[in-house]
Amino acid sequence: MKDVLIRSVFGALFLMVVFTPFVYDVRNGGNILNLVFYVFTMLGTHELFEMSKKSSFKNGLKLPALLLVTAFFMPLLIQTAAQFYPLLFNPVWDFIIQTPLIFVLWGILIISILVMSYWIFKKEKIDFVFKNTFLFNFFYPLLPMWVLACAYTFSNGETKTLLLIVLLPIYLNDTLAYVFGRLFGKTPLIPSVSPKKTREGFLGGMIGAAIVMLVILYFVNEFTKENAIAIVGVSVLASILATLGDLFESKLKRSIDIKDSGNILPGHGGILDRIDAMLFVAPVLYVLLALIIS
Repeated sequence: MKDVLIRSVFGALFLMVVFTPFVYDVRNGGNILNLVFYVFTMLGTHELFEMSKKSSFKNGLKLPALLLVTAFFMPLLIQTAAQFYPLLFNPVWDFIIQTPLIFVLWGILIISILVMSYWIFKKEKIDFVFKNTFLFNFFYPLLPMWVLACAYTFSNGETKTLLLIVLLPIYLNDTLAYVFGRLFGKTPLIPSVSPKKTREGFLGGMIGAAIVMLVILYFVNEFTKENAIAIVGVSVLASILATLGDLFESKLKRSIDIKDSGNILPGHGGILDRIDAMLFVAPVLYVLLALIIS
């Protein structure tokens, strides 16, 4: 009971850290959530290099990796500060918005997610990624978090609300998959990767998340046939990608015989344990929805 309470408290705190700046940004046209994205990426990078110490490969490029994360996020952080200091000079951001760079990197991100998903099913171990942790860190977690932050910064207040449509199914799927798995789970999903995950939990989480999103759609008076089809499609895709993200992180940890990526969140583990699903879902679907809407 104590463990459940601790997990619930820190899970709620995590959601507050994400959604409080998000609500502020939607209401005020800001980009404060970029600070959260940056901190998550820095913590994820730290955890990845700490995990590499458990592998047979040794890496000493942690500081350069953290500096690379900061270099990538700096134009976004300056743009965030520009809400309060409009005269800030930000030539790199001007370059980003005038070129197709974000779409090129979005394409590379999709390819990297497909490759990592392939590894889940076809590789017995994936600790080989730690042969070059600096390079791997670029694809996981830097690239997905940067693409998400970049697209978020591009967006106006109305388009920013799309992030809620992307994130809600992730957390709904996670919660409902756990509940359905505990109540009805009998058939392991991929026992060699995550023995506790079941097919019943996966299906319950995916279907349940879609139903809850439809109910929310109804209560906000946006229920139309087109919106219903779209929200079900987003929920199903989010659930599938979230499961793949969770499985990849589980495979990564199992490859080096550890339980959690870190211990910053009691009851949950590390930051990578909390954002593994987000890394696969949010940047892919948020950019896709923003493109469709525009």
